[in-house]
Amino acid sequence: MTTNTAAEPKDSYDYLIVGGGTAGLVVASRLSEDPNLTVLVLEAGANRLSDNRITTPGLALTTWDDPNFDWQFMTTPQHALNGRKVAHPRGKTLGGSTAIHLGLMSYPSKSGIDGWEELGNKGWNFNTLRPYYKKFHTYCPPSKEVQNLLALDYMDEALQGTSGPIKVSFGDFHGPLQKDWPETFQRLNKKFTADPLTGVGHGGHSNPASIDSKSKTRSHAGSDYYRPEVQNRENLRVLTEALVEKVVLEKSDNDLVAAKGVRFTSGGKPQIVHANREVILAAGTFQSPQILELSGVGSRALLEQHGIESVVDNPFVGENLQDHAVATLSFEAADGIPTGDILRDSQIFAAALEEYNTSKTGFLTAGTYCSAYMPVVDFLGQGGEAKLMELLDEYLHSNARSAFPAQKQQYEILRKTLQSRDDSSIHYIMAPFQINVHAGAKPTEYLVPSSEGNYMTLCAALNHPFSRGSVHITSADPTEKPRIDPKYLSHPLDNEILARHVQYMEKLVAAEPLASLLKTGGRRIPADKHVGELDEARSLGPQTITSNFHPTGTCAMMSPELGGVVNERLMVHGTSNLRVVDASIIPLEPRGTIQSSVYAIAERAADIIRQDMR
Repeated sequence: MTTNTAAEPKDSYDYLIVGGGTAGLVVASRLSEDPNLTVLVLEAGANRLSDNRITTPGLALTTWDDPNFDWQFMTTPQHALNGRKVAHPRGKTLGGSTAIHLGLMSYPSKSGIDGWEELGNKGWNFNTLRPYYKKFHTYCPPSKEVQNLLALDYMDEALQGTSGPIKVSFGDFHGPLQKDWPETFQRLNKKFTADPLTGVGHGGHSNPASIDSKSKTRSHAGSDYYRPEVQNRENLRVLTEALVEKVVLEKSDNDLVAAKGVRFTSGGKPQIVHANREVILAAGTFQSPQILELSGVGSRALLEQHGIESVVDNPFVGENLQDHAVATLSFEAADGIPTGDILRDSQIFAAALEEYNTSKTGFLTAGTYCSAYMPVVDFLGQGGEAKLMELLDEYLHSNARSAFPAQKQQYEILRKTLQSRDDSSIHYIMAPFQINVHAGAKPTEYLVPSSEGNYMTLCAALNHPFSRGSVHITSADPTEKPRIDPKYLSHPLDNEILARHVQYMEKLVAAEPLASLLKTGGRRIPADKHVGELDEARSLGPQTITSNFHPTGTCAMMSPELGGVVNERLMVHGTSNLRVVDASIIPLEPRGTIQSSVYAIAERAADIIRQDMR
């Protein structure tokens, strides 16, 4: 078993998987459990499984904007954000984005996943997917002391995974901010109501992370789905530093196009490998549509513009892009309250790194994140339900895009979601460091402390955005990055809903015990920004919106009539053996971080593929 480019692959394999990231390695691991099947994974990035910048949880940010780890995607200038561009770090290594992101583990709402089935995807509902959310992970319960410290009485261990590859834990390092976060929400009568895996919980709570509680290292698709036992399978081959250029498609007599293989470059040498059964795209929300278009699947007009022969004319490839836009406001911490900003001091950073390397303790173990899910109806005052109805009636269909057929249906599903108190329109996250988007568009600019002092940041991320964007090729050259245009805040409801939640930030920072951890009259980023009034709250989004790095939807699982790219078996419309398995198939963005949903989708996809063999 090799993962380098030294040896050439065989001429053909039963399954060719494009992308050795989160979904790709799940599917490869599961399919190769059958020794009679041969599987090849093609990954553009390098094998960095032992690199300490990946294995050490607290070093995640050091991988961002580094071409050795990160694709370094950047959006087009965003009109509603005063022309700002927004960075999108995506993992370019085995494990994909789960190898470089911060690791926060959260789970979707029941109504959010049920919306997928309402769009015509039979069997894609919360109850069907629930076993897969359990299957992918093993929950590592914290000590009683940590349970009490973080107020984890809402956790139901019966719902947690017990034998999955990904390890999920709360870690051992908890500062004053982590300790006082849940108590602050309890005093505001916003105590978390149910285990996140029920799909109905809301309120303030602590999130675990994808961290192995024993080794104190990051747990991700590369380290655990592609663990040594899997690496040693003779029927599985993983080829890194192999850039896929296109899927080789062939028209057949039954009007369906067949995927015959994949063309890729490895070590500067172009090669073609053949598929005996299927080709599976798992290249992610930005690159799966890119590869489809490069292969001749997409808008005929766009493909002809770039000299690509149209094989399957589908103008909806690359459309329906959704993302969790997040507004941020940083508050100066009180003297003596440590935040991540102290790591700007090289001596302190060196000491933290030494502590982690020698004892696996301290700042760099990370492990616990502070969140809150809130329904917007709670923030509209007396008669909140009626005010929400007025907002929805005024704005819901105000900028309908007739070119995307499913939009009206999607919006009506989102209407019901927003009206439910069992769901949440916002995901608050407490980041224990400063965020300053005006320092630059790159994460190495806006996440590196640029202001004196120590800060904590309140982030408000839209759980269920109405704005829709797109991802498309700009050239027939596979090395050229696609054009990414999320169109953040292009739908007026997004900023109207966001503003109501931004206003609540003032109430949060004024509430004890959190208030005592912040400096009285302390500085803010943006400077002197107060958001108690609605108009001020409305202005924070355009000023500070960045991405929560959860792009979805560009190869949406829907019927062709609704603008879909794949069917409920994840097969690309118009093809007989080309599937997509990654976040791009999600037709409606789920709440919270999406890594759990991508793992669950990939686990179910593996079962679907095995069923279709019969």
